[in-house]
Amino acid sequence: MPDSRDSFSAGERLSPARREPPRQPPRKPAPPRGAGKGPQKPGLLRRVIRFFVTSLYRLVFLGAIAAVIAGAGAFLVFSAGLPSVEALKTYTPPLESRVYSDDFHLVSEIGGQHCIYVPYDQIPPLVAQAFISAEDRMFWVEPGVNPLAIMRAALTDIARMGSGRRPQGASTITEQVVKNMLLDNHITFATKIKEVLLAMRVSQVMTKQQVITLYLNEVDLGHNTFGIAAAAQTYFNKPLSQLDIAQAASLAALPKAPTNYDPFFHPQDALTRRNFIIGRMLADGAITQAQADTATAEPLLPHAGSTGPAASGGDGYFADAVKADLTQRFGADAVNQGGLIVHTSLDQTLQTAATTAVRNGLEHYDRIYGGWHGLVAHVDDPALATNWRADLAKQATPPGMRHNWRLGIVLTADGGAARVGFADPLSNTARTGTLPLQNMRWTHTSDVASILHPGDIIMVSGGKTLALEQIPKVQGALISMDPRTGRVLAMVGGWSHDISPFNRVIQAQRQPGSSVKPLVYLTAMEQGLQPDAPVLDAPFVQQMSNGTTYRPGNYEDSFQGPVPIFHALEQSLNLATLHLARQIGLDNIAQTFQSFGIIDHMPPYYPSAIGAIDTTLWKMAAAYATLDEYGRQVQPSLIDSVTGPDGKVLYQAQNQSCDNCTNGDPSQPPIVDYSGAQLADPDSVFQMLTMMKGVVLRGTGVPAVEGISQPVAGKTGTTNNFNDAWFIGFTPGVLTGCWVGYDTPASLGNNQTGGNVCGPIWNEYMKVALANQPDMDFPAPAGMTLQQVPEPSGTMVSEAFKPGQTPGAQANNSLLGGTDSLTPAAGTPGTPATPGTPGTPGTPGAPATPGAPAAPAPSAIDKSLGGLY
Repeated sequence: MPDSRDSFSAGERLSPARREPPRQPPRKPAPPRGAGKGPQKPGLLRRVIRFFVTSLYRLVFLGAIAAVIAGAGAFLVFSAGLPSVEALKTYTPPLESRVYSDDFHLVSEIGGQHCIYVPYDQIPPLVAQAFISAEDRMFWVEPGVNPLAIMRAALTDIARMGSGRRPQGASTITEQVVKNMLLDNHITFATKIKEVLLAMRVSQVMTKQQVITLYLNEVDLGHNTFGIAAAAQTYFNKPLSQLDIAQAASLAALPKAPTNYDPFFHPQDALTRRNFIIGRMLADGAITQAQADTATAEPLLPHAGSTGPAASGGDGYFADAVKADLTQRFGADAVNQGGLIVHTSLDQTLQTAATTAVRNGLEHYDRIYGGWHGLVAHVDDPALATNWRADLAKQATPPGMRHNWRLGIVLTADGGAARVGFADPLSNTARTGTLPLQNMRWTHTSDVASILHPGDIIMVSGGKTLALEQIPKVQGALISMDPRTGRVLAMVGGWSHDISPFNRVIQAQRQPGSSVKPLVYLTAMEQGLQPDAPVLDAPFVQQMSNGTTYRPGNYEDSFQGPVPIFHALEQSLNLATLHLARQIGLDNIAQTFQSFGIIDHMPPYYPSAIGAIDTTLWKMAAAYATLDEYGRQVQPSLIDSVTGPDGKVLYQAQNQSCDNCTNGDPSQPPIVDYSGAQLADPDSVFQMLTMMKGVVLRGTGVPAVEGISQPVAGKTGTTNNFNDAWFIGFTPGVLTGCWVGYDTPASLGNNQTGGNVCGPIWNEYMKVALANQPDMDFPAPAGMTLQQVPEPSGTMVSEAFKPGQTPGAQANNSLLGGTDSLTPAAGTPGTPATPGTPGTPGTPGAPATPGAPAAPAPSAIDKSLGGLY
């Protein structure tokens, strides 16, 4: 029976009493005892942590945004005004110009820095690798910068901040190119940022090959040397292609600190750095272990070569003249930085011979007339006997010493000899030798101890037996040229370019004396006078424009009366020349002087006709070359050609041409034409050449041709008071001029004429210059004849006559120059000469007879104007 509590009838309304109570959610288990405060503390920590993490995320995010904005701003700031890297694509470093002799030997280098450009394909790979191993081992793969190196350097710089120390570089090769070529070399944080930006730009627009080429041609390697090719010369005196591994590593050691690793001054540091780089090359796989061992074992052995633009030896005067010519043609920038390749006319064999001849001549003169100039220095050392080697080593070598001279120190000196210590240049060891009295007699002493004492520093030559030497105070100059082309073969501007770069060939304005007379006599020949026409050698008096009376004299202070023109030139008779000048006119002489280029404007005074003008040896040599070429103007030239570093010809001398050399008949010889205006009649010039041959055969130029078989024409020149000595002479193939004198005009001494002083110098040089020249005479122009005419002594000589001229045809004409009230002729003073019968002494045109009376000397002779001989 169902339980009444559980049953109800259908439809029965559910009463409230019967409703079930609402369901409650299940309760959580009660926390353990003692944990009543736990739920509050973990919630607070969580909120704090959550706050800080969220804040940090926000700060990082904001910082990143700020960093991007700051980086962008910094980029814009530091990028503004950065130089363009496009120019680096076509950049070539400033290159010195190189001057070569006619056989392509280097004469000099001109420029502010020693640099030789080498293209990439001519850079030896091992040389490039040595620099990469030393400076930037990641060069081939990095984007122009090395981020790790930059970070390392940045941390180091932060640690050093405030210490005043220089920031660390960490520069890649690309950055070094940027720093050296686009920025200054001052390291700051700002310039470092610019350097990084530019390096990345360079890596985007240039290949690695272009970058390494720029670097290796521009890097500073010390001694004013830039680039590896120039450094190979400077440190090892060899071409770049001949460097071995050790030498390449030696050069690669230098960029870090060129002074500190200089192999000449810091050999141990240089050796350590070199071997370190060899080790790096081995680690980089560039060389094998065997190659590394061989290179490391190799001694350093630098061999000094060319380190800059200086010329060597006696070439300095020539090199200076070439530089001046180049500068005038192309400008200083092109010469000093344009890398010009200059081919010159210099013959090095003849240049050496010229330098030797000039020095020998000046030394010979100085020993006879110069006297003892004194010591180089003196050392006071009580312990001289033991310390002399160190005392001598402290002495600087004076400039201008000849190659076989050396400094010596007097150890003892007595009446007959001195004992001298010196350094042997061959063995580089200290030695002693004896300086006997006879090897210093030129000092005009009879007692060694009167001029030498212990501790004296002197110049000596020799070995066991020594000779005393000194540098002359007198100066000299010489120029030699090919008269056909004007090409200067040799030029000496003084005793030593190291002592004085003043070029006395080109720069010294001196009176030429009687060396101008051939142009006076040429003017006479062009007026139709014959070589045997009579001219009066007698006192000449001329009223000067300032009211004074000009009364010059001959060198000998005597007069010969009427003499043939050719004899007046041979003996360099001043008075005969002045009488001739009066006859032919000063204006005509001036025209000849000016057209031949020896002076721009000849003063219209008679002293000018005998050399009282200022000119240079260069101009006189050019005038004589024009005579050598029968009146065709010849301009001296130093430069044959100039090419740029790219091989483009920039200049070619135009002193000759050949019309049939390229397209002519191969069976016909080349026909060479030489440029130059015709300044004089060739027939008249040939008459002058013949007379000038007489100068060296019978006249004042005899000392110049002793022992020379080739026909020579020339003329001496000696100025007032013997201040200047000249001789200029030539063959058909070689012309040489010489001058000797003091820079501050002073007398060379009585009878020190051009023939006596310059003649031997000319002779010594020309024996070398003519060694391979044929014995070729001056050819006579068509129609010219050589006829026998008498000298005043009666000797018959050959002179040249034009068509229609015959010997003696002008003998009965009045004396050339005539007479006037101020000009007494031969015979009684003040009495005009009277033509007599042929053969009578004093008759115009007749040779003087020995014993014939000569005109007396004037009461006062003025030799202050004009040449002597």
